[in-house]
Amino acid sequence: MSLLGRYAIRKFLGPFFFGLGVFALIVFLADLFDKMNRLLGSKAPAWIVAEYLGLALPYWTIRVVPMATLLAVIFAVTGLMRTGEFIGVQASGVRPKDFFRPLLFAALAIAASASLLQETLLPACWQRAQTLWRERIHPEWEWTNYSNMALSVGPDQFVTTSLFEAKEGVMARPVLDFYGSEGLERQIDASRAFYDRSAKRWVFRDGVDRRYRDGRVVSEEVFQRLPSGIESEPLELVMRAEDPDTMSVRALGKAIERARRMGERQQPLKTALQAKLAYPLTNIVLCALGIPIALRLGRASRPASFAAALAVCFLYLWLIETGRTLGAAGRMHAVPAAWLPHLLFGAAALWMGRSSKI
Repeated sequence: MSLLGRYAIRKFLGPFFFGLGVFALIVFLADLFDKMNRLLGSKAPAWIVAEYLGLALPYWTIRVVPMATLLAVIFAVTGLMRTGEFIGVQASGVRPKDFFRPLLFAALAIAASASLLQETLLPACWQRAQTLWRERIHPEWEWTNYSNMALSVGPDQFVTTSLFEAKEGVMARPVLDFYGSEGLERQIDASRAFYDRSAKRWVFRDGVDRRYRDGRVVSEEVFQRLPSGIESEPLELVMRAEDPDTMSVRALGKAIERARRMGERQQPLKTALQAKLAYPLTNIVLCALGIPIALRLGRASRPASFAAALAVCFLYLWLIETGRTLGAAGRMHAVPAAWLPHLLFGAAALWMGRSSKI
């Protein structure tokens, strides 16, 4: 990379990390204030609360990376114009697109890094944070009875029950299904099931054990007591709804397959998967859009540049969330719901760049 390119990137990185810190702090504090009453009323030790808050930071930081990128581009370009450096670069014969190309490479590198963290660090941190919240900070929800529950009890094994009493470890009218490569292979249909704490496994009572082949029942065996291979404790079985934003692409793929097998709605998960795949484009498009916007702002002050960055970014993110909402509701196919905002803003960035002779 040329000396000029490294200089442009240095001008970009300062505002980027500043914006990343400011935006992440704002959304983090908003979430903190929303949970303040529960945190203050919790019996958890202070270090548990501190760990929970620290583990939540990566989630909010990754969420605001596009906003920080746009802010950095506008600040960097308007700053170079205010100091006359951009005019000097043009006078020396350097084409504007060659001067701004390193900024696009920087945005691409940041997008790749954020995507990597989103697939590795974020799910681990968020899962640990939610475990602390549910088990140590705000555990009251655990002692609730659940009606018409679907529980994942192992690879390709699911239980549906009309009533699940988590604290007592009892299921009413449980049906345990075993799935294989050809579909349903076995089904245990019982009147009740309970968790045997001495044997550390679930036991089904008064039911029928059916075997399937090609979707048809090939054998049935009535039982009064049938120990199962399910060793998970009652509270471990509750399927807690996960935020798709905190799931990896691989986890979303598994969730989609699980929803398909259980006959549940897949559209919200499919939309979330497409949105996650399209996420890296957000950084690149906002960078490409920020350059011509900054050129039009000229020698605008930092407050004016900050306001312009916020306005453009909020409009872009609003369209992204609108598309995700329509996709999750089934009013749009998952692919256009996730990708259309990027294509529209990408076209706008291309048009503005050409009109600015970049």
